[in-house]
Amino acid sequence: MRSPRGRTGSVAVLFACCLSVVGCGPDRPETYPTKGRVQFDDGTPVMTGTIELLSEDFGETASGRIEDDGSFVLGTFDEQDGACSGRHDVVVIQMIINDGVTTHNRDHGPAVDPIYATYETSGLEVEIEPVEQNNIQVTVEKRRP
Repeated sequence: MRSPRGRTGSVAVLFACCLSVVGCGPDRPETYPTKGRVQFDDGTPVMTGTIELLSEDFGETASGRIEDDGSFVLGTFDEQDGACSGRHDVVVIQMIINDGVTTHNRDHGPAVDPIYATYETSGLEVEIEPVEQNNIQVTVEKRRP
């Protein structure tokens, strides 16, 4: 049998947890609409993958799917709400299975050099401004044979 004191302690912990959850929403940083294009150094578009930005000031990540024409729209808290303002490190991630067993029904284009897949090696940076619309361009190299 539980003592009444134990139940009161459990209710107090539950109440404290609820208060902490209620206070979380408004503290997130503001985001600014951001779209752009990922291209190779010869100007051709990267045709598949994901682009992700890591905010230096806020630690939040914004990401977007790369379309066939290299374009993308970023989202941080919602699918297309943009990115936080300030400097961001950038990665471009692709997963193209090229094992000869998998049959592809569309052209994925050239592969991006894997150095762009981690923040430690990509060397890519962009600046997001607190404006109505950011348009960024990211240039990468093709995977070396």
